[in-house]
Amino acid sequence: MNVLNALIFALFGTTMELLPRVFPLWFPPTGADQASARALWLDVMGAVQIGLGSGYLLRAHVVPAVVRILSAVPAGDRGSLALPDPRIVAGR
Repeated sequence: MNVLNALIFALFGTTMELLPRVFPLWFPPTGADQASARALWLDVMGAVQIGLGSGYLLRAHVVPAVVRILSAVPAGDRGSLALPDPRIVAGR
């Protein structure tokens, strides 16, 4: 997969998610609970498509960019913890 494919996956999934909401008359209720199997299928498959596309973009581009940014920040003093010498504290 490449960036163009991932963007198309996410766009296609978004279209699948929006279709039953924009055109509800295309999806008449068919179940006993007045739900449309077509609309439910588009909702689930749209979520899968969006997840595949955005997951690739996150893994391939966002995570490496965040790692590069965080690795460029200087560590500075990490606040190393050192116990005081007991001879100095006791006054010897």
